[in-house]
Amino acid sequence: MKRLEQINVGDDCPVFDGLYSLCQTSAGGFVGGAVNLNNGSCDVVVNWAGGLHHAKRRGAPGFFYVNDIVLAILELLKHHDRV
Repeated sequence: MKRLEQINVGDDCPVFDGLYSLCQTSAGGFVGGAVNLNNGSCDVVVNWAGGLHHAKRRGAPGFFYVNDIVLAILELLKHHDRV
């Protein structure tokens, strides 16, 4: 927690107990879904615990703790030329 507080970006992404677990759940859901798509065990994946991004109509200020969609894309690129 002490190290996380040192790199905290402010009120937008506060540090709290359970933050690491939240990030594991979000990123793990995306990566696990990508693995399932890659090995053909499913055709569609939905991760309700992910995608906590700060997208707005007129801009995309950034991502929330973990850029989880990029982790999924990197996994998908192991088996596909384009994502």
